[in-house]
Amino acid sequence: MSKWKYNERTDNRNYDLEAKELLKTLRESQLYEMYEIVNKQLQRSVSPVREKELNAVKLAIESYPGINKSKLNFVLHGYKSEMAQNGHPKDGRKSNHKRRV
Repeated sequence: MSKWKYNERTDNRNYDLEAKELLKTLRESQLYEMYEIVNKQLQRSVSPVREKELNAVKLAIESYPGINKSKLNFVLHGYKSEMAQNGHPKDGRKSNHKRRV
C-alpha cells in the first residue's frame, strides 16, 4: 500500500452559471469572436475540466437571447460554395485581350 493518499476532488462548480456571468459583460460582436475562440480551443487537446468550461460557454452562447444562429453556423462552417473554397481572384474577372496590329 502506498503511503500517499490520493483523494479525488469532487467537482462542484456550476459551469453554466459561470459561463452566463461571463457573457453578461460582452457585446454582441464579442460573443461571435468568443464563439470562434471556443470552437478552436475545443478542437485541441484540453483537460477534462477545461473541456467542461468550454462546452458550457459554447452552449451559453448558442442559447443567448438575440443571437443570430446563421452567423454562428457561418463561424463554425465558413463558406459552403465551391467558388469560396478554392476560387482565385482572377476567376471572376474577365480580361479582354487586345488585338495586336
